[in-house]
Amino acid sequence: MDTKINLNDLIKKSAITVGVLSDTHNQLNDIAIKSLHSCDVIIHAGDIGNADVLNALSTHADYVFPVRGNNDTEEKWAPQDLAALADIPDNLELHFDDNVVAVTHGHQFLKSETRHDKLRNQFPHADIIIYGHSHRLVCDQQQTPWVINPGAAGYTRTFGGASCIILNYQAKKWSVEQFRIPE
Repeated sequence: MDTKINLNDLIKKSAITVGVLSDTHNQLNDIAIKSLHSCDVIIHAGDIGNADVLNALSTHADYVFPVRGNNDTEEKWAPQDLAALADIPDNLELHFDDNVVAVTHGHQFLKSETRHDKLRNQFPHADIIIYGHSHRLVCDQQQTPWVINPGAAGYTRTFGGASCIILNYQAKKWSVEQFRIPE
């Protein structure tokens, strides 16, 4: 299941702040989530773990848009959370002005050496591609579309500490802020 959402229909402003996180695996890092407190939108790039994570994120932003990760399966989620899981798409496109932000977990692209090329081939119309899975914080802005991985915002395989990203859109341009919480 893929989903397309026009943010202009939801957010009536010319500038937005988008918090991006991934790979929480049932637990949000408290400091990481505090860095997202002023965001208009939060994107979770998969391996969420349970509905409690999504509920916690919804207290920090009016709009939370997750995608499924390879660990977001009926077998791994609690029975009481399966209704929430059923609503989560595999891929997501968020449209704002003339910009497209594509979101996927990225587990289908196993080789790290070719992952960004494959993501750009899958979403050639995007301005920014967000993915998770590797638990590694990456901001590849060498070409368009940018390819961004917020790293892990939980406590599992953080590779130097939990992390997340904030995307700011203002004056028709995107900027990226990286946050790393040292272990």
